[in-house]
Amino acid sequence: MAIGTLGVGSGLDLEGLVTKLITNEGKPRFDRLATKEAKVQANISAFGSLKSSLDKLRTAANDLNDTGAVGKRGVSTGGSKLFSASATSSATIGNYSIQVLGKATAQKLASTADFSSGTALAGAGTLSITSGSNSFSVTTDATTTLQGLRDAINGSASNTSVAASLLVVAKDPLDASAGTVTRLVLTAKETGTANAIQTSVTDADLDNTDNAGLSRFYYSSSDPVNSRMSQTQAAANARIAVDGFTAISSTNTFSDVAEGVTITVQEPPADPLNPAVETLGITQDTTAASGRLKSFVTAYNDLAKTIRDLSAYDKTTNKGAALSGDATLRAISSQLRGIASTAGLGSGTPGSLSDIGVSFQTDGNLKIDSAKLDTALKNQLPGVSALLTGTGGVGARFDAALDSILDSGGTLEARTQGFDKQLKSISAERETVISRLDRLEASYRTRFSALDATVARLKSDGDYLLAQLQSTSQIISGRKG
Repeated sequence: MAIGTLGVGSGLDLEGLVTKLITNEGKPRFDRLATKEAKVQANISAFGSLKSSLDKLRTAANDLNDTGAVGKRGVSTGGSKLFSASATSSATIGNYSIQVLGKATAQKLASTADFSSGTALAGAGTLSITSGSNSFSVTTDATTTLQGLRDAINGSASNTSVAASLLVVAKDPLDASAGTVTRLVLTAKETGTANAIQTSVTDADLDNTDNAGLSRFYYSSSDPVNSRMSQTQAAANARIAVDGFTAISSTNTFSDVAEGVTITVQEPPADPLNPAVETLGITQDTTAASGRLKSFVTAYNDLAKTIRDLSAYDKTTNKGAALSGDATLRAISSQLRGIASTAGLGSGTPGSLSDIGVSFQTDGNLKIDSAKLDTALKNQLPGVSALLTGTGGVGARFDAALDSILDSGGTLEARTQGFDKQLKSISAERETVISRLDRLEASYRTRFSALDATVARLKSDGDYLLAQLQSTSQIISGRKG
């Protein structure tokens, strides 16, 4: 008889038997591989936690290695509305007397001729415009409108200095019924007298200064009589007095008057003839240096805790954490602790973190003596800056060490690549076990299939014999009757 499933012919649970045999054969191997894989995954997770803590410490070390932050200056303007200021670490600590004498402005010119609208004709010819070192020309024809002239000026590829716009204003300021007129406005893009605007015209009507055609846009500060545009805002330089000495700038920013100090004029003086005298104070700001050092210590202590947790060993249960006894972890911890405890750094005064109040505790953490740190920042700032920043400073040393650990080709990458190889090896071994079990199951099925067929045949023969015996018994019984 044909047999499609084990046990159908014999009535025995041969399928269940094969399943149990294969399961019992594979379970010890799969359990061993699962345990091995779980350990590798635990190591990967542990090194991920370690990397996160190391990354945070590297960020803190980078911040610590910022000379500008360690030597940061505080700036006080007494709430002045006339000027603002900023200072770098090179600024001299002290006070300056400041007077704002004038604010820089950009020149504005407006046409005086009355144009009925933006579509009124501007005139034919060539209009040349100069502002500062930039000069350019636009050419118009008999169909060019005031709007067209504006667009030609703004669209000129050579124009980097002047913006053109249109104003629609009352023709008579005292009579609304008089209607409106449109005027062309030219505005210098840069402040200062050096960027004042000059225009010249080559008019198609051959008169370049009359009040007709393109000549209506002629302007020269040296020819006020014939100029046809009026100045609505003069070009002006900014002027300040620092400790009584006058400084002039084409912009409202003064960055080269006092070393390390930038002063920006915000408003012109209320009384130019009697400008107010205000005080600019430059102080030493220790909060930035103190804050960054505290952040560094916090990041270091967080890393120290991570290392302790990952390398812990419980004597009660005789079980260790994921990286208990790991040589790489010990090496990293030793390397970073060594940098933090190194003496003779910077200029030598102070020469170590402990000299400024940062010292190790019995648990391996760093602790800040705030009073000692404040004293060092107040009295030994150049030495503190040299200790924390620069090529040989604490920040740079930590940064270099952490780069060698975290960057491509570093310590952690080598370990994680090792873990990846282990996982691939485990996966390959699992596939090998599966293949072996598949072959073993096929062998069992072949043998049990033969057994099933034999038992089925014997059962069939037995059934036949039983039927014959029953038939014979009935015949014998019938004769007796």
